[in-house]
Amino acid sequence: MELCLLGLLMDLFALKKGHAVHQERIIRASGEQILLPCGKDSPHTRWFWFPLTPRCANIIGESVEITWSPTKSYVTPTRFNQRLVYQSPGSLLLRNLVMSDEGTYVCRLPNGSETHTILEVTTGCHNHLTVSSQWLNESSLRLSCHHCRSVNTARGFYWTLNSERLGRRSWAQKSHSGSYITLNPIRPVIWGRWECRSTVNSSWVSEICLKQQTREDAAAPGGHDVREVEVWIWTLFLAGLALVPVIGIVLCFCKSTGRKNKERKEETDHASLRNPAGILLRQNEELSERESLEETSASLHYAQLQHPSRKSPSILTTDSTTVYAAIV
Repeated sequence: MELCLLGLLMDLFALKKGHAVHQERIIRASGEQILLPCGKDSPHTRWFWFPLTPRCANIIGESVEITWSPTKSYVTPTRFNQRLVYQSPGSLLLRNLVMSDEGTYVCRLPNGSETHTILEVTTGCHNHLTVSSQWLNESSLRLSCHHCRSVNTARGFYWTLNSERLGRRSWAQKSHSGSYITLNPIRPVIWGRWECRSTVNSSWVSEICLKQQTREDAAAPGGHDVREVEVWIWTLFLAGLALVPVIGIVLCFCKSTGRKNKERKEETDHASLRNPAGILLRQNEELSERESLEETSASLHYAQLQHPSRKSPSILTTDSTTVYAAIV
């Protein structure tokens, strides 16, 4: 999350100046290597590094320029010595990655265009050791260190914090071999670069960076829930932005329909004012037609006539005959 925000801010800064920006996000494990691309090879190309955690990287300020000696054999900052190799055309190869290498690497060409490579480093086997962290609860964090290759594991480890030997601390409880350290309670002093060193070989050193946001990235209870909430918030926000034009179109349509109905009503009212006699005559005709229909229905009667039976020379009948007639 922090790497994305850092890259976004840098892109906005570059776009503000009107420069083309090419961005790529790469994830690597500790001990691996990464190729940092650049658009073209030029003697005036400049490289910058924006570390994710300056304190862990032991960098003063938010960024530092990467420079080489004329023979390309020496590089500053010195942390990249023997690890950062210049490759043609203009690309850099960073080997034996450690967690403090995280951040954004910027290649800036003379024409102002930039290539941004956002590097994220995860736990892995680096220099024969693997260092990891795990949140036990809200106020307790455990660091672990072990050999990632087949060696005599009977030997132990010792730890340093920001290049200083840890020693005895009330808030840091170490296991017998030093492979585990439980930090409890959490306090600001723990944020920084933790290094685990093997007693088998003093050159076997690996590191992990602790920062206040580590709890969100570690496998802690509720960590995924926080991430899901953030995703839902952004989803709803983007959905709201997408609905804005639709709502605007609907409002415009309703407003246009209301305007047309209002104009039609006004035309009818104007016509009534211009020819009131015609309208009155039409109303009188409709009233006369209704009255005529009512009179017709009211004057319709039924009558029953009964004639006495009489003899007929040809037909004899004893039944009475009923005749219905409508009298108008």
